[in-house]
Amino acid sequence: MSVDAIGPVIVTPSVLSGSMINNLTSDQASIAALQNEIATGYSVTVASDNPAQAANILQLQAGVTRARKYATNAQDGVSWLSLANSTVGSALTVLNQVASAVEGLSGYVASGSASAVAGVGTVLTNARAELIDLANTQYAGQAIFSGTGTPKQAYDATGNYVGAGTAPSRTVAPNSSVPISVTGPAIFGITKPTATPKSTGLLGPSGLLAEMATLLQKGTSASITKVATTLLGTLQKAVTNVQTQAGKLGADQQAMQAFSSQATDASTALQQELASAQDVTMAQALTNLQLQQNSYQAALLVTSKLKTLSLVNYL
Repeated sequence: MSVDAIGPVIVTPSVLSGSMINNLTSDQASIAALQNEIATGYSVTVASDNPAQAANILQLQAGVTRARKYATNAQDGVSWLSLANSTVGSALTVLNQVASAVEGLSGYVASGSASAVAGVGTVLTNARAELIDLANTQYAGQAIFSGTGTPKQAYDATGNYVGAGTAPSRTVAPNSSVPISVTGPAIFGITKPTATPKSTGLLGPSGLLAEMATLLQKGTSASITKVATTLLGTLQKAVTNVQTQAGKLGADQQAMQAFSSQATDASTALQQELASAQDVTMAQALTNLQLQQNSYQAALLVTSKLKTLSLVNYL
């Protein structure tokens, strides 16, 4: 068996200079990349820097955007529901005062105290006006009980509902939304002039409170008795309904607060992960830059010592 002789490897000056130039060019590119990282604070500024990491960063950025949107929606929902809860609480206070006044009418039937009956009628009239104001409560220019309909007003001056649609909601998580209010009719009943029977709600010109006030103005024993019995029972049912709606609003507010905390925590976690993926550790980057510059200077020194007629002589 014979072994072929291996001849010497000859490195010509042109090959050597070409290799050195390539090394110097690579060092310059590395220095430029490190300087860019330090200037921007980001480890990846264009996808070509690190395609896989760039894709990961884009995914994290999208996640942060979604989480922030959910957190904003949830916080807005908490504000809406907080106002709705306090407003319904105020309405309940007014209605309980009305019920208390009406309950005292039974004694006035026997005494025939016209002034006392008129006083209860005034309570009813004032309560109706106050409830219409409460029903038109706004948040950021939006009537909170108008549904998805008329944005500025839920009830007109006479107590007729002018809203429309369903209660608005906010998306607070993937495939999850929570109502941020209830509609006026859910609280105060439908109060349309053409409604049959007339007393189908609390606020309209033919609604329960208006009917009670009208009957008291008549001042007859029969009309007073009807207010103190039949219509008082209807009023008490209305109060129970308002209490039910208050409970629903309270439950929705608790759910919204939970979603708000969840979205805020998710946003914080994703931002931390994003920072870890894209932010430069400045101390490490400065150290790497110094090492790369030292390597580049050493390569320049070696190259400068070459005494050959090539492009290297002019570097």
